[in-house]
Amino acid sequence: MARDHIAGEGFPERVRMGLLSRTFTPALVHQAVEETGAREERTKALPSTLMVHFTLTMWLFTGHGYGSVLRELLEDFPFRAGERWTRPARSGSVTKARARLGAAPLRWLFGQVAGVQGAPATPGVFWRGLRLLSMDGTVFDVPDSDANAAAYTRSSNGGRPAPYPQVRLLALVECGTRALVGAVFDSFAVGERTLAHRMLHHLHAGVLLMADRGFPAYDLWRRATDTGAQLLWRVSDSFTLPVLEVLPDGTYLSVLRGRRRGETMTVRVIEYTVTRTTTGEDGASTPASELFCLITTLLDAGQAPAAELAELYAARWTSETIYRHIKIEQRGGRTAVLRSNSPAMVEQELWAMLCVYQATRQLITDIAHLNRLPPAQISFKQVQDAARRTVGGSFSPSPPGRQDP
Repeated sequence: MARDHIAGEGFPERVRMGLLSRTFTPALVHQAVEETGAREERTKALPSTLMVHFTLTMWLFTGHGYGSVLRELLEDFPFRAGERWTRPARSGSVTKARARLGAAPLRWLFGQVAGVQGAPATPGVFWRGLRLLSMDGTVFDVPDSDANAAAYTRSSNGGRPAPYPQVRLLALVECGTRALVGAVFDSFAVGERTLAHRMLHHLHAGVLLMADRGFPAYDLWRRATDTGAQLLWRVSDSFTLPVLEVLPDGTYLSVLRGRRRGETMTVRVIEYTVTRTTTGEDGASTPASELFCLITTLLDAGQAPAAELAELYAARWTSETIYRHIKIEQRGGRTAVLRSNSPAMVEQELWAMLCVYQATRQLITDIAHLNRLPPAQISFKQVQDAARRTVGGSFSPSPPGRQDP
């Protein structure tokens, strides 16, 4: 496997141009504030446009306090003639300004930048004319404030509740670029299947959606196929899949049954075994086999060979890869719990997180296209590190040709 290319080695002029301002231009941020009604009626020391930039910048400096993030943001800030911003003396002023801004502008921004980024020639983006997407979920710990505890439930282990309330996030990802097509989140109590129903509007004919064994259920499968998308999902051992017809390649046709009498949908079943080798503490290697069972809407064995589908399913791990990028590399491996003590600010923080991730991905995809490389060979961590060095001077708090009153 080729090693990751390092941002700043070979692509300095493109990586060091100001990651966030490249995607979230002053005009776009101004539009987000206007469209969501977040513009303040009178001049503030921390106006809404500046606070949008601040919430984004927090995700480049996750180990820093509010004061440090502001210093990074305002260092060499390109103020316009007549503009004057007052740095708050206390972090409480920043907290109030974040609360005044709300989550809506960040959610609006994510809606503008979310989407596929790959071209037909981008490695791993298409298979036999179908764009490959993957869906998976994760959880985030939030501070144990009274407001968060009331809004978000906790996981449990052996009957003992987790120390922090948790938010469950579900992302729909383009496999070849790891770009976010969409995302939703809610309390830990809301299951992945429920969240998946809220993502179906992103599906359409011409895509192949892969998902793990936590998702298959008749109602979700039916609604997903109604979008015109093709599906390739793993099923758990508890699924009953009667053999209706064995196909020449050894796969077979079966049915999913709904709750109502006679409610069925035909699926094709692909079974195969994956053998992995594990190394024990004594250095001895031990083979371990795991049975995989996939169901798909692609019923024609000639048009969709089983070996290719089994290989494709490995691309599903793209979703879990993006969570590693976000939780370890984007957060710098420092912060295990989000910052926000209220559900509204948790929502704002998560939308900002997704915005920063998508901006990073867009830069990586553009670099890969320009240099004819697979996007996976561009180091996410190194691009993020370069972005942290270019925050100062990247933003302008006012749209072109206009100043905040």
